[in-house]
Amino acid sequence: MDKYAAALPGCPGLGAKHMRGLIEFFNTPEDVWKASDGDIRNAKILKGKTEAAFLEWRHTTDPDRVEEELFKADIRCCTWEDEDYPPLLATTSNPPAVLFYKGAVPADEKLIAVVGSRKATSYGIQTAGTFSRELAKQEVTIVSGGARGIDSAAHKGALEGKGKTIVVAACGLDRVYPPENRNLFLQIVENGGTLISEYPLGTPPLGRQFPARNRIISGMARGVIVVEAAERSGSLITSDFALEEGRDVFSVPGSIYIPSCKGTNQLIRNGAICCTSYKDVLSEYGWGAVEKPGKEKVFKEQLTLEEELVYRFCCTENEITAEDIIQQSGLSVVKLTMLLLQLQLKGYIKETGPGRYIVIKS
Repeated sequence: MDKYAAALPGCPGLGAKHMRGLIEFFNTPEDVWKASDGDIRNAKILKGKTEAAFLEWRHTTDPDRVEEELFKADIRCCTWEDEDYPPLLATTSNPPAVLFYKGAVPADEKLIAVVGSRKATSYGIQTAGTFSRELAKQEVTIVSGGARGIDSAAHKGALEGKGKTIVVAACGLDRVYPPENRNLFLQIVENGGTLISEYPLGTPPLGRQFPARNRIISGMARGVIVVEAAERSGSLITSDFALEEGRDVFSVPGSIYIPSCKGTNQLIRNGAICCTSYKDVLSEYGWGAVEKPGKEKVFKEQLTLEEELVYRFCCTENEITAEDIIQQSGLSVVKLTMLLLQLQLKGYIKETGPGRYIVIKS
């Protein structure tokens, strides 16, 4: 753990963009911490009160003590440039410069976020739990915010499916919010899951931190399933972040008479993927088990990000040519040839003629 990186987020007013700017300018968190006040000012990354607060913070904070407190709490940290940083999150427009985490290294790529109302109906709770349980059985990691309602149901469902789940907190990891989920969070860590946060120890769960937390939830995942959401809710903020980053938004339809379903129904009207089964998600990404008549389930090998990109171009009603994919994707001929071969070996597509491909139907 880099104690200098761990000390940076504690500075009041120093956001992720400022931290990334400082680290990129000075090369490492240690170099940032040990730079002279004059060097910090000359870098012109910070201004006014933020600059003054940071200079004061460095003089009054001991990184060794920060490291010791994290060690006692069994919490580690990583920067957006480290190997153990969530790979999809690192590609977003505003990734946290530093992430604190407890439990397993949160570096999976096969992730789906499940979010929704805190005041969920029994329909929403059951749906979130079922979807998460079945996705977890297919080795999909479930990401959510640890809140009451849909979030908690999603985490519990993933545990029931013997899979991993990640809680993205809007407070320091030494705080438990909501307090009734203490045992749930312990179970998540004990079963190979992770608690993560961009906030340092001691940070309370303030309202303004939840929208920022939502960008992490959507940024970590391939797609976001919104189970229940009112017309104005944090879940819709999460879906907005997902769309901005080019991620998929799945929406579970609900009753027109239930307020907590108005947001999800509106998402579908606006173009979200209508999601009535966990299989809709598996099908979208080519994940999981495929039934073949008279045979046992065949489990397809997971796709890499680049393979998935090419696979999506192939997901048309008719065959597609390699030339079409090159024009649409911008990939080189050599790279595309390799990826097409991998997709054929993994059983996702087949070649119908020279340079022509179609998806193998499940």
